Amino acid sequence: MKTLIKMSMKLLVRTKIIWLFIVFMPVLSTLLLKGNTHYTAFVEEDELVVELDSADEKVAYYGSNGQYTVKVYDASNTELSNYLLERLGNSGLFTVCRADISERQVTDEFIKDHIEFDAYEDRMGAALYIPADFDEKMLEGKMDEALTMYVLSDDSRTDALENELTLQLSRIDTAKDYILEADSEADEIIENLKSVDDMTPEKKVTSVAGTGNDLTEEQSDQKAQMGYAFSFLTLGFVFAGFFVANGAIKEQKNGVFTRVSLSKTNVLTYFASKFVSVFLVSVLMTGVVALCSLMLDMNDVGMSRPVFVLIIFMMGLIFSSLSMFMGIMMNDVFGASVATFTLWCMSSLFSGSYFPLDSASKAIKVISALMPQKWFLQGTEMIFVGDNKAYGMLICITVAYLAIILSLGGIGLKVRRSEEWGES
Repeated sequence: MKTLIKMSMKLLVRTKIIWLFIVFMPVLSTLLLKGNTHYTAFVEEDELVVELDSADEKVAYYGSNGQYTVKVYDASNTELSNYLLERLGNSGLFTVCRADISERQVTDEFIKDHIEFDAYEDRMGAALYIPADFDEKMLEGKMDEALTMYVLSDDSRTDALENELTLQLSRIDTAKDYILEADSEADEIIENLKSVDDMTPEKKVTSVAGTGNDLTEEQSDQKAQMGYAFSFLTLGFVFAGFFVANGAIKEQKNGVFTRVSLSKTNVLTYFASKFVSVFLVSVLMTGVVALCSLMLDMNDVGMSRPVFVLIIFMMGLIFSSLSMFMGIMMNDVFGASVATFTLWCMSSLFSGSYFPLDSASKAIKVISALMPQKWFLQGTEMIFVGDNKAYGMLICITVAYLAIILSLGGIGLKVRRSEEWGES
């Protein structure tokens, strides 16, 4: 077995392109972790009213976590309309997204086309249209004409939106009546309303790490960076496994494997030697990651350096072993390379490395549960919040994946050799 391992490692060391993955991918992932990037997709929206770039912008993204999204076409854009939308956002029941159309020529056809687009091409609970004469309508007491609501879903929270709109419009109308001057201005109404708001207890929501695995904003950013780093490191590990498989494929083509099978060395021993080669390559690449991590402030990563290196090693060993197994089973260099690249793409996509899958369908979540990165990201999150169960979970996940890969690999090689001998 030692001879088989030495032969495999010599072939790997002589393959120049493997060093590109072993060195470049850790460096690239380190640069990603070193950059303090703010990922708004992983945190709650702090703004009471989300300002859209244009009326054509979709708002489905802002309701990705199940929020009731309201798209507002604001042709008024006055202090009074701003106050109304801020009160809607401050209620905590809705995500308000405003498109400022005050400088556009708004026609009935314009509103009709956009509402139809929202109904068929976007996803939201309701849409509001605030006309340019909103202030005048409210000052005249014409609440029913002040804005138009379009119901675009069968969400039961639509009733809450209607009630909240009625409440806020009624407050504006009542505040107008308290002003003695007949020609009261909108700013006087707002000043009256805000004086009442100041007497209302202020609602404050604080995100606390460690409660139900909720992450702070900083930890959410760290998790997002870790996901991207995992993706690039996975690419390095899967191609490291591919090069081991490439050597095994050449050995099968050149009859080396047949000669090994005719000797005292059995198929499982041969496969085990390839696994040891993958193990050594994974150790080598993890060592490069450890050296690169010296450039990092581990407080920014969210965990200690030994824990970080251990996580990378376990995840890398899984992917390099899986890639090697797939390549040997395919017995074709081109097919193995395509399978390896597909493995990296699909696993990174469905694991949540690029974007959160909390609001994905059940089918997507089931697929996600099969991806190793998903569990390592979950373990990373548990480590962030101080949950020591993460270490046991990650070790069990690693052992389970390796047991499946090694079992299927041994069985697959036996089946392949039986077929080849049957044909001969």
